[in-house]
Amino acid sequence: MTIRLGTRSSRLALWQSGRVASLLRERGIECDLVPIETRGDDITDRPLPEIGGQGLFTERIESALRESRIDIAVHSLKDLPVEDPHELCVGAVLGREEVREVLISRGGKSLEQLPPGAVIGSSSTRREAQLLARRPDLVVKPIRGNVETRIRKVESGEYDGTLLAGAGVLRLGLGGKITQWLPLSDFLPAPGQGAIAVQCRAGDAATRRLLAGIDEPSLHAETDAERGFLRALGGGCSAPVGAFARLDGSRVKLTGRVSALDGRRVVDVAGEGADPAELAARLARRALGEGAAQLMAAAGRRPPQRARGTEGPESKALAGLRVVVTRPREQAADLCRMLVDAGAVPVVMPLISIEPLEDTRGLDEAIGRLESYDWLVFVSANGAECFAQRLAEARPGFEWSPGRPQTAAIGPGTAAALERVGIRVDFLPSTSTGAGLAEELARRQPLVERRVLMPRALEGRPDAAAILRRSGAVVDDIPVYRTGPVALSAEDLSALDDGVDAVLFLSGSAVAAWQGQAQAGGPLAGRAGDAVVACIGPSTAAAARSMGLPVDVEAPAHSLEGLLSALGEHFARPRGRTS
Repeated sequence: MTIRLGTRSSRLALWQSGRVASLLRERGIECDLVPIETRGDDITDRPLPEIGGQGLFTERIESALRESRIDIAVHSLKDLPVEDPHELCVGAVLGREEVREVLISRGGKSLEQLPPGAVIGSSSTRREAQLLARRPDLVVKPIRGNVETRIRKVESGEYDGTLLAGAGVLRLGLGGKITQWLPLSDFLPAPGQGAIAVQCRAGDAATRRLLAGIDEPSLHAETDAERGFLRALGGGCSAPVGAFARLDGSRVKLTGRVSALDGRRVVDVAGEGADPAELAARLARRALGEGAAQLMAAAGRRPPQRARGTEGPESKALAGLRVVVTRPREQAADLCRMLVDAGAVPVVMPLISIEPLEDTRGLDEAIGRLESYDWLVFVSANGAECFAQRLAEARPGFEWSPGRPQTAAIGPGTAAALERVGIRVDFLPSTSTGAGLAEELARRQPLVERRVLMPRALEGRPDAAAILRRSGAVVDDIPVYRTGPVALSAEDLSALDDGVDAVLFLSGSAVAAWQGQAQAGGPLAGRAGDAVVACIGPSTAAAARSMGLPVDVEAPAHSLEGLLSALGEHFARPRGRTS
């Protein structure tokens, strides 16, 4: 049996194709190599990001595969777009022996020995960013050509050095040219770097079975995590994103990095999990919450909007807008992801911290007799999360009995926080305020002598508890957490220098923290003055107005979806204050 193998015609690509052909030959399959020139091979006088990194070295080969002019295609995995093209799939991943970057320099100077102003050739935004993080005094200039060409440009004096993937240098037998192996701690590789990918048609079951015989499952899982991280960020192969994963037993350990192009700021995340896709998505959400989208946008790689046909009105209205998220960093990931999906650039500016109270005696006593309560009432997602955490610690393995206690949540966001920890929500009010919740609950059923537990913020308003007591309920109104202002760093404030279009407030505490720092002489004074002010739910909007902050957008529902929908509707109209 003979199959047609599509490949680029560079020496490195032919080496990789030869490796695949050799493995197939061991299984009785002969390969006819079909060289195909790609768009990236044709255009050699412009930097890769300038001509578009996605699919530059793969799209023509994929077209040949889709049209059945070849049977399989061999690529460097890092060159493949992270989304499988229509009708195609990766049938095998193999051959990664080395992932590190190398420096090849004129005169054999290490990175530390290069003089200030030395010119380093690189067309990778990821390499440029990580290099400048280590040596901001170096000059990075675009360089094109295959591995041998780039090395010749260094040796001829056109560049003082270049950064390359060590795997490719070794595969070409050029290991003797390497000046220095660069540590993974400083230079994370591109997702999939060093691995060989073999594509086939998704519907070709026989070829897929054949490729499964040369696939390396552990490597496939590792690179799935790396590429999944890039996919979840919304980036392409030219984005300043590095990722490296290793399988340890049944769990994948993944490290991801998003860098500012000048190297001055880096978002690093790390974690482990059994499911590569879930792990990648979780770390990407964390990175977005810590400002990754802002760094990618500043590097000219803004994450894409939703696919055509799935846009809501808010996705069109928010495209390209810079939106300040005032939540704590650890709670900002979901909102940032939604903003990125809507085409916006989130600017995370944590104004408050959430801290569980150290004195838990009152809450512990209530949890000990939890079954005696008729209702649990939550007026914030933070209260729900702090309660659930303490319940798990105080009564591990606690199981909810049907209907006792029942649970009420102020809005969809709080309800979602409860459901994430396995607490079913029995009642949601039509008005997302504490007072509205209490009034509707009292109208719903008699509350005389009904026992109610309300875990809340130390600074929380007493309205809901007072209304419930007037209705005859016995209310244990117990503080479980406190909020406190956060001092903004110079790095946080610098994110405002490029201007912002909107500021989102999700609590009265965040409004108070903003106003406290926006007073004369404060770090926020005179900043973001023209930005649209958007508040989640009526309570936060009322708090903002009471503190003298004009409100442009008031989400009727206390949910992230409601907030972004209201913001999108505002920007879809002629701009102007509505308060």
